[in-house]
Amino acid sequence: MTNTDVKNTPFFSVVIPTRNRVDLFKKALNSVLSQTFTNFEVIVVNDGSDKESLEAYKQFEKETPSNVYFRYQIKRPNGHGQSYSMNTGALVGAGKYLCFLDDDDEWIDSEHLARAYESISNSDSTVDAYYTNQTAVFVDGVVKQGPIWLEDLAEKLQYKQSDVRGTMDVSVSELLESHGFAHLNCSIIRRELYLCINGMDENIRWECDRDLYLRTLDRADKILYNPCVVSRHLIPDTSKKENMTTMVNMLEKRLYQVTVFQKGTLLLKRSSLRTYCLAYLGFIYQHITHELLSTNRVKEASSYASKALACRFSIKWLVFTYWLKTKALLS
Repeated sequence: MTNTDVKNTPFFSVVIPTRNRVDLFKKALNSVLSQTFTNFEVIVVNDGSDKESLEAYKQFEKETPSNVYFRYQIKRPNGHGQSYSMNTGALVGAGKYLCFLDDDDEWIDSEHLARAYESISNSDSTVDAYYTNQTAVFVDGVVKQGPIWLEDLAEKLQYKQSDVRGTMDVSVSELLESHGFAHLNCSIIRRELYLCINGMDENIRWECDRDLYLRTLDRADKILYNPCVVSRHLIPDTSKKENMTTMVNMLEKRLYQVTVFQKGTLLLKRSSLRTYCLAYLGFIYQHITHELLSTNRVKEASSYASKALACRFSIKWLVFTYWLKTKALLS
C-alpha cells in the first residue's frame, strides 16, 4: 500500500530510542522499514551511547533511507531514560500520529501501519489512539504465556462490529476490562494529544508506558483496537543489568507501580480510571505486603497491609491485617 494522497508530511512518526545496542537496533529498524505502508518517518533518538557504539550508529546512519532521522543526545552515565528519548522524538517528528518501538524489540507484521492507516482514515471521527497486541519471548526463544497486554480483549470483544481490517471502536471501560495495558510497541497516539498531555512522564523510570496509557485514556474521545499481534517483545536477560527491567528487583518495580497508580487516583479526570487505579493500587500493596513478609520485614509488611485494606476492603484481608499488626507488635 502506498500513500499517494499525502506527499508532503508523513502520516506516522515512528520513534525508536536506542543506546549501546547497535545490532538489536538494526533489527528493530529493519522491521519498521519492512512495512508495506510507506508514508512514515523514523526518528532514532540515540541516548548518549559510548564512543565505540556511537561510531557504529553513525556508520549505519549513512546506509539508512532518507526518511530515517538520527538525533544524538549528550552522554549521561545512565542515559536520559526512555521517557526523555520518546518525548524528544515526538517533539521533532512531523507525523500526525506517533508510533513507538523499543530498540530490542521488533514489529513482526508488515501490514501493521497499512492496517492502522486504513482504519484511522476511514473512521467517522478523529482517532486519538489505536492499540494492538504483541507477543513476548525470553532470550532462549520461549514464548511467555498468559495475558500481559491487551491479548485477553480479543475474546471479550468478539461480539463487537469491526471494519474490514478487523479494527473496532472501544470505550475506556471496555479497555479496563483487560488484565493488561497497551505496550508502547503496539500503541499509536495522535501527536497533538500526546503533546497536550505532555507526553511521557520523565520522572518515572519504570512503568512509564503504563502511565502514558492511563493518561491517554483519560483524554481520548475516540479509541480503536485491533487484536492483531504486531510486535515481538524481547524479555531481557536478567543476568545482564542493561536496562530498567533488569536493574531493579521485584519490590522496587512494585514501588514504581505505586507511583503510577497513586498519580492516577489523584490526577485523572475520568472516575472510572480513578476507581481502576485505586483498585490496582490495593492489589500492588497486597503484593508488596507478601514480598516484605517473605523476608521477615513484618513491621513494614503490616504498614502496607493497612494501605491495601484502605484501597481494597475485604473481610479476609481485614483479618489478615489485624493478625499482621499483632505479629508486628510482638516481634
